[in-house]
Amino acid sequence: MIETNYKDLFNIEKEILDEIDPNLFSFLELWKSNKKEIDVQTSGSTGIPKKIKISKEQMVASANATINHFNLKKNCTVLCCLPLKYIGGKMMIVRGVILKARILIIKPKAIPFKKINNEIDLLAITPLQLYNLLKQPQSFSNIKLTLIGGGKISEQVIEEIQSLPNQFFQSYGMTETVSHIAVRNLKNYFKNPNYQCLKGNTIDLGKNGQIIIKSDYLNIKSITTNDIGLKIDNQSFILKGRKGFIINSGGLKIDSQNIKNELKKTLNSELFFIDKIKCNKLGEKMILIASDKINLLDLKISINNIKDKKRRPKEVYIIDKFTFNNNQKIDILKTKERALNSKKINI
Repeated sequence: MIETNYKDLFNIEKEILDEIDPNLFSFLELWKSNKKEIDVQTSGSTGIPKKIKISKEQMVASANATINHFNLKKNCTVLCCLPLKYIGGKMMIVRGVILKARILIIKPKAIPFKKINNEIDLLAITPLQLYNLLKQPQSFSNIKLTLIGGGKISEQVIEEIQSLPNQFFQSYGMTETVSHIAVRNLKNYFKNPNYQCLKGNTIDLGKNGQIIIKSDYLNIKSITTNDIGLKIDNQSFILKGRKGFIINSGGLKIDSQNIKNELKKTLNSELFFIDKIKCNKLGEKMILIASDKINLLDLKISINNIKDKKRRPKEVYIIDKFTFNNNQKIDILKTKERALNSKKINI
């Protein structure tokens, strides 16, 4: 772990920074350079990763929007355990610098730490890191505000959060919006599951229900996402799923995220996902891919609990190891490729 102040961070030797994250030194060099733009790679969890350019001005504006929304104070302490290859890790460093904060940087791993002795004002993690850290709730004992981004969080995990005294917020955004443009309070989730835009952002819906983002401080006039939403007003919405997660099976349109959520109600695991394959008879066939660590009896019960048999997975594949990208997200494409060449079981 590196523990430093915002000034000394830029003077730490490359070898020390590389031990934590091979992309940390290069980002710090770019940040203090005269370059106005930075290349950032998208995570590629559901598609081919790509590099896009974002400006330092946008990154500063995004950081200030987060700081103002959560009323973070100068000279506070922030903890980064996200990879610097992606926007989430980069933005944690930028927020720390702008806040003139005490900055802790930990090697990005699925289980980044067991307990932090320092009092942390802001922590950012992925859903997988949250899931693992909740196995030892004392991990959050000294953390005031945890921001979770990069994927869906199950209601079971949100339920576990309720007994903790800390603040937990889930973020909504993407690389193209320079981190999050909206957040929701997970401690209030069961009363109000809506995302609320940070000041300066508004949303609308396209003809297919896709969320359209406008951001004044990022100078974004319009970005049409692949996310399907329910608009409450111009600054609040419910996230329903993703356009690419719809499976058209014999004319029946199935939202794979809804199926996954149904299974999670009785299946105590994050180590599975729903996908599709081509089918001569149905056009598209729904499949389930699971880790071999999952309890097969529990899996069978969960699938059978889906009352409509047409909405049950038609094939189940068991794989010994999931492939994750550096951002702790499941690499859907690579994992699926391996799964289709592995063991298929009957449920």
